[in-house]
Amino acid sequence: MTKRDILTYTSGHDPMPASWEERLKDQVYNTAKLHAALDALRTDGIETDHAFAGTGLSLKAIEDEQFRVSPLQILKAFKNISDRKWDPYLPYRIGSNVHLSAYGLYGYALLCSTCYRETVAFATKYHYLAAPTVEMKFIFDEQEEGWDIEPIAADQVDQQFYAFLVCLQMGIHRSLHRDVIGPGFQPHLLELRFGEEAFYRIPEEAASEIRMGANRNRFHISGDWVYRKLELGNELTFKQIVQICDKELSELVEHGGVAGQVRRALLENAAFASSMDAIAQHLGLTSRTLRRHLKQENKTFSEIVDSTRAELALRYLRSDELSTEEIAYVLGFSETASFVRAFKRWTGKTPKTYRMSFAA
Repeated sequence: MTKRDILTYTSGHDPMPASWEERLKDQVYNTAKLHAALDALRTDGIETDHAFAGTGLSLKAIEDEQFRVSPLQILKAFKNISDRKWDPYLPYRIGSNVHLSAYGLYGYALLCSTCYRETVAFATKYHYLAAPTVEMKFIFDEQEEGWDIEPIAADQVDQQFYAFLVCLQMGIHRSLHRDVIGPGFQPHLLELRFGEEAFYRIPEEAASEIRMGANRNRFHISGDWVYRKLELGNELTFKQIVQICDKELSELVEHGGVAGQVRRALLENAAFASSMDAIAQHLGLTSRTLRRHLKQENKTFSEIVDSTRAELALRYLRSDELSTEEIAYVLGFSETASFVRAFKRWTGKTPKTYRMSFAA
Protein backbone atom coordinates (compact mmCIF):
# COMPACT_ATOMS: atom_id res chain seq x y z
CA MET A 1 0.00 0.00 0.00
CA THR A 2 1.54 3.28 -1.06
CA LYS A 3 1.11 6.67 0.50
CA ARG A 4 -0.80 7.78 -2.58
CA ASP A 5 -3.15 4.78 -2.27
CA ILE A 6 -3.98 5.71 1.29
CA LEU A 7 -4.66 9.35 0.60
CA THR A 8 -6.82 8.85 -2.49
CA TYR A 9 -8.85 5.84 -1.36
CA THR A 10 -12.33 6.98 -0.24
CA SER A 11 -14.34 3.73 -0.20
CA GLY A 12 -17.23 5.36 -1.99
CA HIS A 13 -17.17 8.51 0.12
CA ASP A 14 -17.77 11.93 -1.27
CA PRO A 15 -14.46 13.65 -2.11
CA MET A 16 -12.77 15.41 0.76
CA PRO A 17 -13.82 19.10 0.77
CA ALA A 18 -11.20 21.36 -0.81
CA SER A 19 -11.16 23.42 2.39
CA TRP A 20 -10.50 20.46 4.67
CA GLU A 21 -6.74 20.86 4.86
CA GLU A 22 -7.24 24.39 6.17
CA ARG A 23 -9.74 23.15 8.75
CA LEU A 24 -7.13 20.69 10.00
CA LYS A 25 -5.41 23.72 11.48
CA ASP A 26 -8.44 25.04 13.40
CA GLN A 27 -8.17 24.64 17.16
CA VAL A 28 -11.81 23.84 17.86
CA TYR A 29 -11.77 20.27 19.22
CA ASN A 30 -11.60 19.05 22.80
CA THR A 31 -8.71 17.03 24.18
CA ALA A 32 -10.59 13.79 24.96
CA LYS A 33 -8.62 11.61 22.54
CA LEU A 34 -5.29 12.96 23.81
CA HIS A 35 -6.28 12.23 27.40
CA ALA A 36 -7.35 8.70 26.41
CA ALA A 37 -3.91 8.20 24.86
CA LEU A 38 -2.07 9.53 27.90
CA ASP A 39 -4.14 7.34 30.24
CA ALA A 40 -3.26 4.24 28.20
CA LEU A 41 0.44 5.12 28.28
CA ARG A 42 0.38 5.70 32.04
CA THR A 43 -1.40 2.38 32.59
CA ASP A 44 1.55 0.70 30.85
CA GLY A 45 4.05 2.71 32.88
CA ILE A 46 5.23 4.66 29.81
CA GLU A 47 6.35 8.27 30.03
CA THR A 48 4.11 10.71 28.18
CA ASP A 49 6.24 13.80 27.49
CA HIS A 50 7.28 12.55 24.05
CA ALA A 51 3.66 12.74 22.83
CA PHE A 52 3.78 16.53 22.84
CA ALA A 53 6.94 16.94 20.73
CA GLY A 54 6.30 19.32 17.85
CA THR A 55 2.63 19.81 18.74
CA GLY A 56 2.87 23.15 20.54
CA LEU A 57 0.96 21.49 23.39
CA SER A 58 1.78 20.62 26.96
CA LEU A 59 0.20 18.51 29.67
CA LYS A 60 -0.65 21.63 31.66
CA ALA A 61 -2.40 23.21 28.68
CA ILE A 62 -4.63 20.25 27.86
CA GLU A 63 -5.67 19.81 31.49
CA ASP A 64 -7.81 22.92 31.01
CA GLU A 65 -11.21 21.58 29.88
CA GLN A 66 -11.81 24.77 27.89
CA PHE A 67 -8.60 24.30 25.90
CA ARG A 68 -9.03 23.38 22.24
CA VAL A 69 -6.70 21.60 19.82
CA SER A 70 -6.54 21.21 16.06
CA PRO A 71 -6.75 17.93 14.11
CA LEU A 72 -3.12 18.48 13.07
CA GLN A 73 -2.06 18.64 16.72
CA ILE A 74 -3.99 15.46 17.50
CA LEU A 75 -2.42 13.69 14.53
CA LYS A 76 1.08 14.82 15.47
CA ALA A 77 0.69 13.56 19.03
CA PHE A 78 -0.57 10.20 17.78
CA LYS A 79 2.28 10.03 15.27
CA ASN A 80 4.75 10.54 18.12
CA ILE A 81 3.16 7.65 20.02
CA SER A 82 2.92 5.45 16.92
CA ASP A 83 6.60 5.84 16.10
CA ARG A 84 7.63 4.28 19.42
CA LYS A 85 5.93 0.94 18.62
CA TRP A 86 5.48 -0.09 22.25
CA ASP A 87 2.47 -2.35 21.97
CA PRO A 88 0.63 -3.55 18.83
CA TYR A 89 -2.72 -3.23 20.60
CA LEU A 90 -2.09 0.25 22.07
CA PRO A 91 -4.16 2.31 19.58
CA TYR A 92 -7.14 -0.02 19.97
CA ARG A 93 -6.90 0.27 23.76
CA ILE A 94 -6.70 4.06 23.46
CA GLY A 95 -9.86 4.08 21.37
CA SER A 96 -11.61 1.81 23.86
CA ASN A 97 -11.04 4.48 26.54
CA VAL A 98 -13.04 7.09 24.60
CA HIS A 99 -16.71 7.46 25.54
CA LEU A 100 -19.64 9.59 24.43
CA SER A 101 -19.39 11.67 27.60
CA ALA A 102 -16.27 13.26 26.07
CA TYR A 103 -18.08 14.53 22.96
CA GLY A 104 -20.22 17.29 24.46
CA LEU A 105 -23.38 18.06 22.54
CA TYR A 106 -22.58 15.50 19.87
CA GLY A 107 -22.26 12.68 22.37
CA TYR A 108 -25.35 13.73 24.30
CA ALA A 109 -27.41 13.74 21.09
CA LEU A 110 -26.27 10.21 20.25
CA LEU A 111 -27.33 9.03 23.69
CA CYS A 112 -30.74 10.62 23.13
CA SER A 113 -31.44 9.04 19.74
CA THR A 114 -34.30 6.54 19.78
CA CYS A 115 -33.26 4.11 17.03
CA TYR A 116 -29.99 3.06 15.45
CA ARG A 117 -30.87 4.39 11.99
CA GLU A 118 -31.46 7.78 13.59
CA THR A 119 -28.08 7.48 15.31
CA VAL A 120 -26.45 6.68 11.97
CA ALA A 121 -28.02 9.67 10.23
CA PHE A 122 -26.90 12.04 12.98
CA ALA A 123 -23.38 10.63 13.26
CA THR A 124 -22.88 10.78 9.49
CA LYS A 125 -23.94 14.41 9.25
CA TYR A 126 -22.22 15.76 12.35
CA HIS A 127 -19.12 13.60 12.82
CA TYR A 128 -16.83 16.56 12.05
CA LEU A 129 -17.86 17.93 15.45
CA ALA A 130 -16.21 14.97 17.14
CA ALA A 131 -14.04 13.01 14.67
CA PRO A 132 -11.94 15.51 12.74
CA THR A 133 -9.28 13.04 11.59
CA VAL A 134 -11.41 10.43 9.82
CA GLU A 135 -13.97 10.17 7.06
CA MET A 136 -16.93 7.93 7.90
CA LYS A 137 -19.90 6.65 5.96
CA PHE A 138 -22.52 4.06 6.84
CA ILE A 139 -23.20 1.50 4.12
CA PHE A 140 -26.70 0.03 3.92
CA ASP A 141 -26.08 -3.14 1.91
CA GLU A 142 -27.92 -6.37 2.69
CA GLN A 143 -25.73 -8.43 5.03
CA GLU A 144 -23.03 -5.76 4.64
CA GLU A 145 -24.24 -2.96 6.91
CA GLY A 146 -21.50 -1.08 8.64
CA TRP A 147 -19.26 1.95 8.94
CA ASP A 148 -16.60 2.54 6.30
CA ILE A 149 -13.71 4.38 7.93
CA GLU A 150 -10.79 6.14 6.28
CA PRO A 151 -8.27 8.31 8.14
CA ILE A 152 -7.62 11.85 6.94
CA ALA A 153 -3.97 12.30 7.73
CA ALA A 154 -2.70 14.66 5.02
CA ASP A 155 1.08 14.33 4.54
CA GLN A 156 1.69 12.61 7.89
CA VAL A 157 0.44 9.21 6.75
CA ASP A 158 2.73 6.22 6.35
CA GLN A 159 1.74 2.56 6.46
CA GLN A 160 2.48 2.09 10.16
CA PHE A 161 0.68 5.27 11.20
CA TYR A 162 -2.23 4.40 8.92
CA ALA A 163 -2.71 1.10 10.79
CA PHE A 164 -2.42 2.96 14.11
CA LEU A 165 -5.23 5.37 13.13
CA VAL A 166 -7.52 2.61 11.85
CA CYS A 167 -7.06 0.52 15.01
CA LEU A 168 -7.68 3.61 17.11
CA GLN A 169 -10.94 4.36 15.32
CA MET A 170 -12.12 0.75 15.52
CA GLY A 171 -11.61 0.89 19.28
CA ILE A 172 -13.53 4.16 19.47
CA HIS A 173 -16.38 2.73 17.39
CA ARG A 174 -16.75 -0.31 19.63
CA SER A 175 -16.69 1.82 22.78
CA LEU A 176 -19.25 4.34 21.49
CA HIS A 177 -21.57 1.59 20.24
CA ARG A 178 -21.52 0.04 23.70
CA ASP A 179 -22.41 3.44 25.19
CA VAL A 180 -25.42 3.75 22.86
CA ILE A 181 -26.59 0.13 22.53
CA GLY A 182 -25.34 -1.46 25.72
CA PRO A 183 -22.26 -3.20 27.15
CA GLY A 184 -23.17 -6.48 25.46
CA PHE A 185 -22.69 -5.10 21.94
CA GLN A 186 -20.07 -6.84 19.80
CA PRO A 187 -19.38 -6.30 16.07
CA HIS A 188 -19.55 -9.56 14.16
CA LEU A 189 -16.90 -8.52 11.62
CA LEU A 190 -14.09 -5.99 11.28
CA GLU A 191 -12.40 -5.52 7.91
CA LEU A 192 -8.99 -3.83 7.74
CA ARG A 193 -7.13 -2.57 4.69
CA PHE A 194 -3.69 -3.31 6.10
CA GLY A 195 -2.27 -6.81 6.22
CA GLU A 196 -0.57 -9.14 8.66
CA GLU A 197 2.74 -7.33 8.16
CA ALA A 198 1.45 -4.27 10.01
CA PHE A 199 2.82 -3.76 13.52
CA TYR A 200 -0.46 -2.41 14.87
CA ARG A 201 -3.42 -4.74 15.04
CA ILE A 202 -6.72 -5.42 16.80
CA PRO A 203 -7.13 -8.07 19.51
CA GLU A 204 -9.03 -11.21 18.49
CA GLU A 205 -11.73 -10.69 21.11
CA ALA A 206 -12.72 -7.32 19.57
CA ALA A 207 -15.05 -9.02 17.05
CA SER A 208 -16.32 -12.42 16.05
CA GLU A 209 -14.15 -12.20 12.92
CA ILE A 210 -11.31 -9.91 11.82
CA ARG A 211 -10.21 -9.81 8.18
CA MET A 212 -6.91 -8.16 7.39
CA GLY A 213 -5.78 -7.17 3.91
CA ALA A 214 -9.35 -6.26 2.86
CA ASN A 215 -10.15 -3.58 0.28
CA ARG A 216 -11.79 -1.37 2.92
CA ASN A 217 -11.93 -0.58 6.61
CA ARG A 218 -15.40 -1.52 7.76
CA PHE A 219 -16.95 -1.86 11.21
CA HIS A 220 -19.85 -4.22 10.46
CA ILE A 221 -23.21 -4.00 12.22
CA SER A 222 -25.60 -6.94 11.98
CA GLY A 223 -29.04 -6.13 10.58
CA ASP A 224 -30.93 -6.76 13.82
CA TRP A 225 -29.05 -3.86 15.45
CA VAL A 226 -29.75 -1.45 12.58
CA TYR A 227 -33.52 -1.59 13.05
CA ARG A 228 -33.59 -1.91 16.81
CA LYS A 229 -35.25 0.71 19.00
CA LEU A 230 -32.94 2.26 21.59
CA GLU A 231 -34.73 2.22 24.92
CA LEU A 232 -32.71 5.00 26.57
CA GLY A 233 -33.41 7.58 23.87
CA ASN A 234 -35.63 10.65 24.13
CA GLU A 235 -37.10 11.91 20.86
CA LEU A 236 -37.86 15.46 22.00
CA THR A 237 -34.44 15.99 23.56
CA PHE A 238 -32.75 14.52 20.49
CA LYS A 239 -34.48 16.97 18.15
CA GLN A 240 -33.58 19.93 20.33
CA ILE A 241 -29.93 18.96 20.61
CA VAL A 242 -29.76 18.40 16.85
CA GLN A 243 -30.82 22.03 16.33
CA ILE A 244 -27.93 23.19 18.51
CA CYS A 245 -25.49 20.94 16.65
CA ASP A 246 -26.69 22.43 13.35
CA LYS A 247 -25.41 25.80 14.51
CA GLU A 248 -22.11 24.37 15.75
CA LEU A 249 -21.48 22.51 12.49
CA SER A 250 -22.23 25.52 10.32
CA GLU A 251 -19.51 27.45 12.12
CA LEU A 252 -16.96 24.71 11.44
CA VAL A 253 -17.94 24.36 7.80
CA GLU A 254 -17.47 28.08 7.27
CA HIS A 255 -14.05 28.14 9.01
CA GLY A 256 -15.82 29.88 11.88
CA GLY A 257 -16.33 33.08 9.88
CA VAL A 258 -17.48 36.13 11.78
CA ALA A 259 -19.93 33.92 13.69
CA GLY A 260 -16.98 31.87 14.90
CA GLN A 261 -15.15 35.04 15.97
CA VAL A 262 -18.19 36.11 17.98
CA ARG A 263 -18.38 32.72 19.62
CA ARG A 264 -14.70 32.79 20.52
CA ALA A 265 -15.08 36.30 21.95
CA LEU A 266 -17.93 35.08 24.15
CA LEU A 267 -15.94 32.08 25.36
CA GLU A 268 -12.63 33.83 25.88
CA ASN A 269 -14.12 36.76 27.78
CA ALA A 270 -17.05 35.01 29.51
CA ALA A 271 -19.09 37.81 27.96
CA PHE A 272 -22.50 36.17 27.65
CA ALA A 273 -24.28 39.12 29.19
CA SER A 274 -22.49 41.56 26.89
CA SER A 275 -24.36 43.52 24.27
CA MET A 276 -23.80 43.14 20.56
CA ASP A 277 -22.21 46.60 20.62
CA ALA A 278 -19.60 45.44 23.16
CA ILE A 279 -18.70 42.31 21.18
CA ALA A 280 -18.52 44.28 17.95
CA GLN A 281 -16.12 46.73 19.58
CA HIS A 282 -14.02 43.81 20.86
CA LEU A 283 -13.75 42.55 17.27
CA GLY A 284 -12.87 45.98 15.92
CA LEU A 285 -16.18 46.34 14.07
CA THR A 286 -19.21 48.53 14.26
CA SER A 287 -22.48 46.92 15.32
CA ARG A 288 -23.88 47.58 11.88
CA THR A 289 -20.94 45.85 10.17
CA LEU A 290 -21.11 42.90 12.55
CA ARG A 291 -24.84 42.51 11.96
CA ARG A 292 -24.30 42.62 8.18
CA HIS A 293 -21.58 39.94 8.30
CA LEU A 294 -23.69 37.67 10.48
CA LYS A 295 -26.65 38.09 8.14
CA GLN A 296 -24.45 36.96 5.25
CA GLU A 297 -23.67 33.81 7.26
CA ASN A 298 -27.37 33.30 8.11
CA LYS A 299 -26.66 33.94 11.77
CA THR A 300 -27.87 36.33 14.43
CA PHE A 301 -26.03 37.49 17.52
CA SER A 302 -28.71 36.08 19.83
CA GLU A 303 -28.52 32.64 18.13
CA ILE A 304 -24.76 32.47 18.70
CA VAL A 305 -25.10 33.46 22.35
CA ASP A 306 -27.88 30.90 22.82
CA SER A 307 -26.06 27.95 21.22
CA THR A 308 -22.80 28.75 23.04
CA ARG A 309 -24.59 28.98 26.37
CA ALA A 310 -26.29 25.65 25.68
CA GLU A 311 -23.00 23.89 24.97
CA LEU A 312 -21.31 25.24 28.09
CA ALA A 313 -24.35 24.51 30.26
CA LEU A 314 -24.21 20.83 29.29
CA ARG A 315 -20.48 20.72 29.91
CA TYR A 316 -20.69 22.40 33.32
CA LEU A 317 -23.59 20.22 34.46
CA ARG A 318 -21.58 17.09 33.71
CA SER A 319 -19.16 18.29 36.35
CA ASP A 320 -19.91 18.73 40.05
CA GLU A 321 -17.62 21.75 40.35
CA LEU A 322 -20.34 24.39 39.82
CA SER A 323 -23.83 24.61 41.28
CA THR A 324 -26.81 25.43 39.08
CA GLU A 325 -26.82 28.95 40.51
CA GLU A 326 -23.12 29.40 39.69
CA ILE A 327 -23.60 28.11 36.13
CA ALA A 328 -26.46 30.57 35.62
CA TYR A 329 -24.20 33.39 36.78
CA VAL A 330 -21.24 32.31 34.61
CA LEU A 331 -23.49 32.13 31.55
CA GLY A 332 -24.80 35.64 32.10
CA PHE A 333 -28.33 34.91 33.28
CA SER A 334 -29.78 37.51 35.63
CA GLU A 335 -31.45 34.82 37.74
CA THR A 336 -31.32 31.06 38.10
CA ALA A 337 -34.95 30.65 37.06
CA SER A 338 -34.15 32.17 33.66
CA PHE A 339 -31.34 29.67 33.16
CA VAL A 340 -33.61 26.76 34.14
CA ARG A 341 -36.22 27.87 31.59
CA ALA A 342 -33.57 28.25 28.88
CA PHE A 343 -32.06 24.83 29.62
CA LYS A 344 -35.47 23.19 29.43
CA ARG A 345 -36.01 24.86 26.05
CA TRP A 346 -32.63 23.52 24.83
CA THR A 347 -32.96 19.94 26.07
CA GLY A 348 -36.48 19.28 27.35
CA LYS A 349 -35.03 18.67 30.82
CA THR A 350 -34.27 20.75 33.90
CA PRO A 351 -30.60 21.19 34.87
CA LYS A 352 -31.19 19.04 37.95
CA THR A 353 -32.72 16.19 35.92
CA TYR A 354 -29.93 16.31 33.37
CA ARG A 355 -27.21 16.29 36.02
CA MET A 356 -28.81 13.34 37.84
CA SER A 357 -29.26 11.30 34.66
CA PHE A 358 -25.69 11.94 33.59
CA ALA A 359 -24.34 10.95 37.01
CA ALA A 360 -26.35 7.75 36.85
